[in-house]
Amino acid sequence: MKLGSIKERECNDMIKNRIRLLPVLLLAVWVLAGCGHQVASADKASDGRLQVVTTLFPQYDFARQIGGDHADVSLVLLPGMESHMYDPTPGDMIRISEADMFIYTGAEMEPWAQELADSVDMSKVKVVDASSGVSMMKEEDEEHEHAEAEEDSAHAAEDSHDHGSHHHEHTYDPHIWLDMQNAIQMVKNIEDAFCEADPANAETYKANAEAYIEKLEALDSELKSITAGGNRRDVVFGGRFAYGYFIHGYGLEYESVYDSCSADTEPSMAQMANVINYMKEHHVKYILYEELSTPNVARAIADATGAQMLMFSTCHNVTKDEFESGVTFIDLMQQNADTLKKALE
Repeated sequence: MKLGSIKERECNDMIKNRIRLLPVLLLAVWVLAGCGHQVASADKASDGRLQVVTTLFPQYDFARQIGGDHADVSLVLLPGMESHMYDPTPGDMIRISEADMFIYTGAEMEPWAQELADSVDMSKVKVVDASSGVSMMKEEDEEHEHAEAEEDSAHAAEDSHDHGSHHHEHTYDPHIWLDMQNAIQMVKNIEDAFCEADPANAETYKANAEAYIEKLEALDSELKSITAGGNRRDVVFGGRFAYGYFIHGYGLEYESVYDSCSADTEPSMAQMANVINYMKEHHVKYILYEELSTPNVARAIADATGAQMLMFSTCHNVTKDEFESGVTFIDLMQQNADTLKKALE
């Protein structure tokens, strides 16, 4: 059985234009923050904890697990907010400029964060790219590129946004943490940054990171075991597709009604029909959708096929209730493991 190799697009198309406003906002930040920075630094010193600002939930949780009582870790992205729709505020910029450490995922996921990282005073703020050392995966594989090139040639006269003939830039899937081996690399990057920023507590940071990595490795083994023991190897997504690393990391096949996780695209009727036909032909009982969304498309497909809807988290953010309850990345991925086990029945 050969599944369609459906590509994901770059998830941050909608915020590219907003990035152009950052220089103006940054100028305002430095004017507002210039006189108050020494006071904030004094407050940090009296508190004794590292002041750490993170952009998305995975590195927020990694940092608080590693830092423990020695770090005050905060999250820029408000609980319940979609990361792809986020615009940094002057207040966010001030907070980052006054922190000891700023952790982000990388330029592919957060171009706005890269702009901020390039603008802060690195002699005062340690900037950590948590994706360092991770092998980034192309959103288009070579086989699909060739197939699309032939299709584009045959349909050159069709509208460029039509499902059969659109072009996409060769970018990278940014959701690296959904493969536990990548999550482990992110934890190691953050651990190194903590040890360098606060050598006096390096042994604590190392011990905390080692304990957390053991949990990630156990989860990695569980996910591999679920895949190996499943009655099928394919899953179907009815929401924005942001699961490339997970699919490839755990040897799965997939169908998706969306080409990407971009918030400004909608599936065509042909895409909907293809997924519905696939589910009926292959007796797929479950359709997955992403968190923090209104799953209208997944619901329509479920109604058409009699399938059950299951939420599968990308883990990029959590709801307000989850945040306040102290939910962890491990918790979210354990929920995903339970969902996967059911989907592969």
